[in-house]
Amino acid sequence: MIGSVGFWVAADAWPSLRAARLAPDELRALARRRLARVLRGAAETVFNRRRFDAAGFGGDSRMLDSRPEQVLGALAPAGKAELRAAGRDVLAGGRVRPDWRWSSSSGSTGEPFRVYYDPRAWATLKILVKLRARRACGVRPSDRVALLDAVPPAGAGSDPAARVARISILQPAAEVAAELAAHCPDIVYGLPSALLEAGQALRARGVRLGARLVFTSGELLRPAVRQAIAAAFDARVFDVYGSSETKEIAWECPAGGMHVNADVVRLEVLDDAGLPVAEGTEGNLVATLLVNRAMPLIRYRIGDRGSLLAGRCGCGHPFPLMGVVTGRGADVLVLAGGRRVSPYALTCAMEQVGDVLRYQVTQLEPARLRVRAILDPGADRNRIAGRIRSVMRGQVAHFLETDVEFVDRLPTGPRAKFRVVEPLSLLEHA
Repeated sequence: MIGSVGFWVAADAWPSLRAARLAPDELRALARRRLARVLRGAAETVFNRRRFDAAGFGGDSRMLDSRPEQVLGALAPAGKAELRAAGRDVLAGGRVRPDWRWSSSSGSTGEPFRVYYDPRAWATLKILVKLRARRACGVRPSDRVALLDAVPPAGAGSDPAARVARISILQPAAEVAAELAAHCPDIVYGLPSALLEAGQALRARGVRLGARLVFTSGELLRPAVRQAIAAAFDARVFDVYGSSETKEIAWECPAGGMHVNADVVRLEVLDDAGLPVAEGTEGNLVATLLVNRAMPLIRYRIGDRGSLLAGRCGCGHPFPLMGVVTGRGADVLVLAGGRRVSPYALTCAMEQVGDVLRYQVTQLEPARLRVRAILDPGADRNRIAGRIRSVMRGQVAHFLETDVEFVDRLPTGPRAKFRVVEPLSLLEHA
């Protein structure tokens, strides 16, 4: 049927693949044309029309074509709260059409949110962009795939004859490992925390899975966790960055670069005042989808912090590079005296401890933390506890008191996502 997702997958497959072969200036020109087009569509929605009026571009449609970057930069960024409050005013035509698809965030920040996509946008963002990136990483059409997902165990697919298995992570890790072993996948996808637990369960069973590639997303991938997953699965690990609202924003290539899908999303890094920061500088990530006309996301505050990098990757792809995503802005800790600490600073400190498989840092008071940790078998608990307290005082803040608990399992949130850092502000609103 015209307008169906299948039609647009077939129609846009070649243009999507071709974008990876463009020269950087050609890619920028393509993104600019799409930006002008999506701004024109956004200007027809009630919510975004108010934003255009506030920026002084309400009646000047020529600027959308001649200077789309300038128009975009003048719009105030918007987050979930503003979009959710706007209701149907954010939708093209002010209503949900029957052929639209939708995606909902997990609500891990206390703000569940639904975004709608027209069929062409869904085909591009949900299918084609992912296929393009996975192809660049060596995924083949014939590969057997295992998806570790937060679905009820009864709804998980474990048919050995199926090429793709959807395995529930809402069941014990031993059962996840058993289903993985039965499926014998070449490719495995999942949250870092779920992959780590499944990999440890596989090793405990003495099973070598034989997977070739592992893809992680949805959580901060710490270096130690990456190494542990690679060792457990005996496979190359690639990280993917995105959100429920924007879909895949950036992907890691075999050369190690994190490439932004700049033909479908414009990514900006802004300071707390909403001004652009220099390349390589950490700031708040703001995204504009360039291909979704159903519900235009224009300068959308993702809630994460990260950076954009100068230069090109050695792999030859034209897509710009993204730096380390250091965590959600909501995960920043405000310590005694008003000092703000990035979750990345906490994870960097914990990486120096050693003998810790997994951990979670929770702020209990402005000057007090709790660290729950899962240790390597045989590790000296007293030594590790002392080391944790030492790095928190030495690397984070000299006045910090740290309670240390050793556990066998760490709690997860909505859709089984694991939060490495829990600030006091999050707990107060829980």
